[in-house]
Amino acid sequence: MPKYLSDDQIERYRRDGYVAPLPILSADEAAGCRRALEEVEASLGGRFRAPHNTKFYLLYPWAHRLATHPRILDAVEDLIGPDIMLYHNTAWLKGAGEESYVSWHQDNTYFGHDPCEVLTAWIALSPATEETGCMLFLPGTQKLGQLPVLEPDYDKGNMLSSGVRADFDVPSVAPVPIVLAPGEISIHHAFLVHGSSPNRGTDRRMGITFIYHPPHLRQLGNSRTSALLVRGQDRHGNFDHEIPPVAADDPRTIANHDRFLALYRAKVRELGNATVTRFD
Repeated sequence: MPKYLSDDQIERYRRDGYVAPLPILSADEAAGCRRALEEVEASLGGRFRAPHNTKFYLLYPWAHRLATHPRILDAVEDLIGPDIMLYHNTAWLKGAGEESYVSWHQDNTYFGHDPCEVLTAWIALSPATEETGCMLFLPGTQKLGQLPVLEPDYDKGNMLSSGVRADFDVPSVAPVPIVLAPGEISIHHAFLVHGSSPNRGTDRRMGITFIYHPPHLRQLGNSRTSALLVRGQDRHGNFDHEIPPVAADDPRTIANHDRFLALYRAKVRELGNATVTRFD
């Protein structure tokens, strides 16, 4: 019996590679998360930059609470089962009128999970509309498996540090705009080809992603990474276990984040992203 999603939504995910929109937070809760993120930005000189914006559920308790929100985990459980690990997260921030975009890609290109039973939850903290540059999904492309990549696109506007572009005939599939109100999420498969356009609106487009997978997965390559067990049990031991944050200024929290971020970046480099520090 599903905990959050309907049978139709689960079937849509299997067929199209995504499900959206899903209401998770109230407007006030979403506004509170936005304030928390903008306070972090201010503390960093006005830009939420790397390495603080990678795996930041290990740095900031508010982000950890969001990543482990029961309704998010219920939806994730409906799709990948009761044992859930959190592998990665980042923020996707486009200022009004900026030329920032995301090239067409698959999330698992630099995660390397095998089999790819991995999904991304994208949480809107401000309106994500076609005008503000919401995500665009190519339905059904998750069924193609891992695609090769083209030469990287290192244009300064590309928000992907890798510049990755999936080798796929994008015009062959009609893109679906994923319009989300603050507090709503979308969930998509890590093989789904997706991207986004610049923000032509008058407000920032602010979103946070969390990547979840079951513990039995392994990864391509030789380097070992880490993940945070957020529900159920890990009976496999394929990932080092991460530690939730105490406070952003707690020395142990900072040291743990540094350690696990280094493991993540080593894996990303091993899988081909030599420019993972491009936005540091």
